[in-house]
Amino acid sequence: MPVRLRAWQREALDRYIAADPTDWLECATPGAGKTTFTLAVAAHLWQDHIINRVIVVCPTDHLRSQWIEAAKALGFDLRDTPNSERLPPDADGCVVSYAQVAQKPGLHAARAENARTLVIFDEIHHAGDQMSWGSGVIDAFSHANRRLGVTGTPFRSDDARIAHVRYEDIGEGVLESVADHSYGYAEALRDGVVRPVTFASYSGRSTWNDGLGEEHTAILGDSELTRSSEEMAWRTALDSDGEWIAHVMASAWAQVNRLRDSGQIPHAKVLIPASNQQTAKEYAEVWAQVTGNQASVILSEDAASARKLANYRDDPDEICAVCVRLITEGVDVPDAAVLIYSTTASTPLFFAQMVGRVVRARNRRERATVFLPAVSKLLALAAEMEEQRDHVIGAPVEGDLLEEAARERNEPAAEGQGWQAVASDAILGEVIETAGGAPDGGLFALDGLITPAQERALLARDEQARAEKARKVASARRARRASQEAIIRQQRRDDLVALQRSGGSVYDEITDPHEMRREVSSALREFARDHRLTPQAAWGQLYREIPGQKNDAAPMDLLQRRLMWLQRH
Repeated sequence: MPVRLRAWQREALDRYIAADPTDWLECATPGAGKTTFTLAVAAHLWQDHIINRVIVVCPTDHLRSQWIEAAKALGFDLRDTPNSERLPPDADGCVVSYAQVAQKPGLHAARAENARTLVIFDEIHHAGDQMSWGSGVIDAFSHANRRLGVTGTPFRSDDARIAHVRYEDIGEGVLESVADHSYGYAEALRDGVVRPVTFASYSGRSTWNDGLGEEHTAILGDSELTRSSEEMAWRTALDSDGEWIAHVMASAWAQVNRLRDSGQIPHAKVLIPASNQQTAKEYAEVWAQVTGNQASVILSEDAASARKLANYRDDPDEICAVCVRLITEGVDVPDAAVLIYSTTASTPLFFAQMVGRVVRARNRRERATVFLPAVSKLLALAAEMEEQRDHVIGAPVEGDLLEEAARERNEPAAEGQGWQAVASDAILGEVIETAGGAPDGGLFALDGLITPAQERALLARDEQARAEKARKVASARRARRASQEAIIRQQRRDDLVALQRSGGSVYDEITDPHEMRREVSSALREFARDHRLTPQAAWGQLYREIPGQKNDAAPMDLLQRRLMWLQRH
């Protein structure tokens, strides 16, 4: 079945045909149409009898279904065949995950070598050669007839080479990945393939308690903040019981309704990532309390996630989805146009993939909006949105590389012992436009596409009302949390009394010193609150009553005696 190609896809296909390569790396910005390009390559090779089998390897199970549907539209019958089953003889090929290949590379090597095979690696940056996924595809597909890698983010957060990708030495032992064809965000923006993005940053005051119970306050976006203070202020802003997240949700609600009511994107949707399942559920609660609208909570571990994602994509009445990692890449929801960057994951890879979920355009009048905390590294990534980058190995890196790589996997950073968010608020700060470099008469001259200054003025409208709504929601949530904590504290006291009478301890089962120190810190905060003491004064009294090493170095027996004393008092 003939496929209609965009100009960049036609150019890339012509280059591929002229080169007639065994390996090809195509780098195209998220939302540009990489799937269509790869299937056009497959159709060309099939028609010329160069191949008679197609194997697609992709990162997630959901993307397997998406690839099968896309291939069907172009006349390919690809199957979702598990490792335990034979590939049906009447199939044109299969769609598998990187995890499947890593489990049984020999099986997939046989599938690839028993026919003239094109292997398509979707989001190939996942296949680091030092990792199981990368070594799996190397073992499985090194003898395939053709290999085609595609990605919107051709870089990694480590020094593992991307499998089946060519690297060049650019001097002093530094290696850089080489794409055979690239189509960046700036080019796609020029062609109207993707939406321009407004990054609306929100500053605000964050207050939290550290592991010793000491209270700290910082302003997001303050250039004088230490890195650790900025991290804590950022995490506090994202707390589900604070005003910051409620205020930003109110702003996102106003923006998505503006897009819908104006007809610019009639079925515009909001996307909210969360760092874990519990936070996702809490964010959905906050969204409902702020807007009166019910958000879909889409979790990869949920058996109904595919159905929920399809409903979110296809139902015009579904406005908001809260997810954990599931929609970071590859998922096509064209109406998603508003993103709240509500996670501490901050590698260039994760940032580009997350923003890529809201840039897919259908006409040049559309614009996406990303609401994000006024954190220096996020603002820098927003400002660099139009720059293209490759995977560089051996270049000098900052000492926090491993920490950022962990965040790329959307795992929470290591928390200070006993850290606890106290309060936060939000203030509209800097607005960054990705279309700032457009020539006069270009993007902003188009009918219905407002200027950056006009966009900021719209975002600032009714900010006071949103702040008041956020205060009410956050206050109610904090009161509910305090009530729940009081019930838990009373239950603990009752359990302690019962166990002491029987000669036992409620904390006998705790064997991890870190967990015990968190319990001491938590009990200390309750003690300070009950006795109207500052945290410093409470710690001083505890150390006088039960002398010895400070909490962060105390052995288990000392920690347990302090905890017992705090519970009794």
